[in-house]
Amino acid sequence: MPTNRGTSKSNICLTITLYILQGMNLGLASSIPLFLIYYGATWKDRGTFNFAKYPFSLKLLWAPLIDVLYIKRFGRRKSWLVPILLISGAVLLSISFFIQSWIITNRIVLLTIVFFIIYFLTASEDVCVDGFAITLFAASNPQWASTSQSIGQTFGRFLGSSFLLTFESANFTNRFIRKPLSLPYQTTGLFSLVHFVRFVAVAFLIVTVCLIIFVREKEETLNTNGTQTNNLSLIQTYLSIIKLFKKKCIQQITIVSIISPIGSAAIQSMTSLALLSQGVSREKLGLVNIPVTLATLIAPLIIRHTKQPLDWFARSYVLYLIHALPLAAYVYFTPRMISFGYYYPILIILLAISEFIKMLQTTANFGFFASICQPDISGTYITLLVTL
Repeated sequence: MPTNRGTSKSNICLTITLYILQGMNLGLASSIPLFLIYYGATWKDRGTFNFAKYPFSLKLLWAPLIDVLYIKRFGRRKSWLVPILLISGAVLLSISFFIQSWIITNRIVLLTIVFFIIYFLTASEDVCVDGFAITLFAASNPQWASTSQSIGQTFGRFLGSSFLLTFESANFTNRFIRKPLSLPYQTTGLFSLVHFVRFVAVAFLIVTVCLIIFVREKEETLNTNGTQTNNLSLIQTYLSIIKLFKKKCIQQITIVSIISPIGSAAIQSMTSLALLSQGVSREKLGLVNIPVTLATLIAPLIIRHTKQPLDWFARSYVLYLIHALPLAAYVYFTPRMISFGYYYPILIILLAISEFIKMLQTTANFGFFASICQPDISGTYITLLVTL
């Protein structure tokens, strides 16, 4: 399957699949603190585990390597994607034999080291897939790079978090699956954490094989106007980062990127943990996130053809800040309302609206970045912009 540039179904399916793999890793990593809470981990332990996320903040350091160094006969993106996916699958398969015991015995440092490696591999894959997507869609509709990322990563995160937490739960599966089907109750869910990690590992390995056999890259890289670009050396690519920082428009984007999360950082990062500490069970939280995720997946499709992503970003940003207030209040009063029948339907509605607006904001933001990227160093360019 040659990767002809444009919004063909094969290109869309390819990029979404690669983003799903990323999302499953990120979703799995985000679920680990919830498993740790169940086995008595402290806030200090969860803070220690957060160090595993650092590679995503530092990936700009090695992004130029991924853009510039490659085996010409194999392809610019395949040269990195194949080994990264292969190593990721091997690491996941290896830890599947130990991860359950590490969580039960609270091996925080070991878990942090392992997931630091997983985050490093996922961050490297992210640079590569972002660059691949922008190259594929640059000449037709750069917004599709953002749409593919939003749909793929969101669905992958859903599988690695909500889907895992829900169907790994014995309480949920006994009550909602085994009981209606007159099946005997069991002490485990439909699958365990171990089974899921192995499933993700196998998925990585299968996609790697398919990538080797079926995907062939074209060597040339095109600008958004269809003209061919000149390849930069490694030193030139690093120097281009410095030059970008000197541009007034990039400095303005930096200021906006630093300031904009301030009003929503807490609601975005602490809602799930706050709900758990307020009495919402892990399996019910996973169940709540199923309709929330389905609603979220619609958002990228709404703006897939937009030519004005910044307008969408500005509108959704204001709406997200306004909506954060009632959501925060509802979470705060959870202990008083959780026993009432209306609690979970209203919670689903509030979370769905919040995540829908956030997805519009994220998709529009990435779409704007994709539209201004230089395709031959698109991995570095987009990494710089999203890291700001």
